[in-house]
Amino acid sequence: MTEKEKNLVSQAIAAASQSTGLDVAVDQSSGLATERMDCIITMRGQSGEVRLTAEVVRNLTTSNLGPVAAKVKNLRTTGLLIAPYVNRNLAENLKGMGIPFMDSSGNLFINVQPYFIYVVGQKRVEEASIAQGSAFNPMGLKVIFTLLCMPVRVSSVYRDIAEDSGVSLGTVANTLAALERSGFVVDKGDRGRILERVEELLRRWVVEYAERLRPKLLLGRFSPVEHSWRGMGGPTHFLGGETAAALLTDHLKPAVQTFYLKGELKDFAIANRLKKDPQGPVECLKAFWRFKYPWEHGHMAPPLIIYADLLASGDPRNIETAETIHERFLAPYYT
Repeated sequence: MTEKEKNLVSQAIAAASQSTGLDVAVDQSSGLATERMDCIITMRGQSGEVRLTAEVVRNLTTSNLGPVAAKVKNLRTTGLLIAPYVNRNLAENLKGMGIPFMDSSGNLFINVQPYFIYVVGQKRVEEASIAQGSAFNPMGLKVIFTLLCMPVRVSSVYRDIAEDSGVSLGTVANTLAALERSGFVVDKGDRGRILERVEELLRRWVVEYAERLRPKLLLGRFSPVEHSWRGMGGPTHFLGGETAAALLTDHLKPAVQTFYLKGELKDFAIANRLKKDPQGPVECLKAFWRFKYPWEHGHMAPPLIIYADLLASGDPRNIETAETIHERFLAPYYT
């Protein structure tokens, strides 16, 4: 396949995942020389898995529908037509011929046991917006964070990754496709997906998190009335940055107290007697992850967040402490 066709397939499977709730992916392990088709698409869900041999068409029209349909229909295996856009009339024709299809807008027809799915009438996604895509946008960074915190999750179905990351199925599909193109994720076929170059991915995530995602998470800054930050933390809020590092290393006095909230900001502010102050030493951010990180410090954010917060501050003492956090809580996990 050409790069444009690969991008089209990535967009189509992301849209199909979003439309159906199924885990739709390219099976990288299958040989296709005998069929001379473009790729194998798998669709997995609670009812089972189906495998479809795909033919990618850059432009589907009434004039080329016949030859393309014939090629797909005459396969010895179940075929799947992938196109940039399938309008209602073309969809009805393909459905009438019993030919499965999907497009980059989320229109699709699948009639392969155990699934019958027919989605039609989705608006066209313009060619310019069928992006190769970057994994390092704000939503993609949430997915990468989940994978870095729990590397085994990379082989999970899209729905589980989406639930842990707080994003859509389409975001998961797009992010994994972009990570595969970059070599950070490798599909091993029956053995599932694995993360590669993890340390490089971690370092890249930290930079992008500070620039793209962290500013969007900030809920506000405050000044404490009398409570010590050591008394803050619990099931609905987690210590981050200098605050957590001070407890983990026992040699840092936090100038900024960072808290990630799962509960309501108002409730946290009242319970801890905080008053709004744009220059205050207490910063509250939204806790975006939805999984329980497997370590003994349950009242703290995952160590990757603590590490990223320290580096984002730009303070030399924090940067030094960040490397201690990395050596103790991150590096051993990836080696």
